[in-house]
Amino acid sequence: MNFLFCGLGSIGQRHLRILRLTGDHSFTALRSGKSCSNAAGLADKEISDLKEISGFKNIDGAIVSNPTSLHIETAIEIAKFGIPLFIEKPLGKDLQRIDELERLVTEKNIPVLIGYNLLYHPCIESIKKQIAEGRIGKVISAKSQFGTYMPGWHKDEDYKKSYAANASMGGGVVLTSIHEQNYLTSMFGEVTEVKAMETSGNTTGINAEEGVEILMRHKSGVISNIHLNFFQKPYYRNCEVIGTEGTIYWDFMKPEVKILLKDKTETMETGEGYGELLDISYRKQMEHFIEIIRDRSVKPRADLQTGISDMRTALKILNEIGRN
Repeated sequence: MNFLFCGLGSIGQRHLRILRLTGDHSFTALRSGKSCSNAAGLADKEISDLKEISGFKNIDGAIVSNPTSLHIETAIEIAKFGIPLFIEKPLGKDLQRIDELERLVTEKNIPVLIGYNLLYHPCIESIKKQIAEGRIGKVISAKSQFGTYMPGWHKDEDYKKSYAANASMGGGVVLTSIHEQNYLTSMFGEVTEVKAMETSGNTTGINAEEGVEILMRHKSGVISNIHLNFFQKPYYRNCEVIGTEGTIYWDFMKPEVKILLKDKTETMETGEGYGELLDISYRKQMEHFIEIIRDRSVKPRADLQTGISDMRTALKILNEIGRN
């Protein structure tokens, strides 16, 4: 297959490396600034403008992994050619021009997959399975936490200049770390009510929110709580689902899911280590993208409407904390 990459920063390079493992593919990169360059010579060809797509006989799929603020406008230009789209999360920094993208996707029957790799994580899949099987009874509430130390992300870069550190580029912890919001919504349904508060201090000095506490009421009646931050040491990510008969617990750093019942605790091993499981999530995500390219009757696990719904919730959260 032939893939177009718009954005070959760290996440774009990861997607490309994963795709190389799935088959004999070729890669074209949009050259547009440092973050969209043919990083490390990974791509086979380069273009300087998306209009050059018309000169290619076939591009099977496009990966939009440039800065968040450019996602929607980039996707629109690619959609004009009817090319299947993989759009890295979040869908955008806002929903400007989303009607235009929706129209093109509908008119040209373009499959769209939003890049929520945690949906394919073996532990998240296991949690959803245990909930569906009623292992902990009726779910009442859930808690998720994600904490990371942004200044330590890339030692050779000024983190304050990254898109994740700047609200104008679609950064901030709410949009950059939208995974928790997404997978909780996939478990418990549409978000009907949101409350949020921003942490104080701005310890990282970024031009966006660095920490937030979120409460969401889902259509199912479940109340979920999310804590997100860019200042925590060490890295921490977990999920806890509380039901009438027990509790499901997952620590990202351990390849297992625990079910805590009244008289026993069950541990389900899901792999050898957290790094292996993360790699699996990215690989399964790209395999799914290839699947929906080959068969347009296959429903994407996180389609354009999912991305739009998640964005609407995220924008409500940002509005709650006065950042929108």
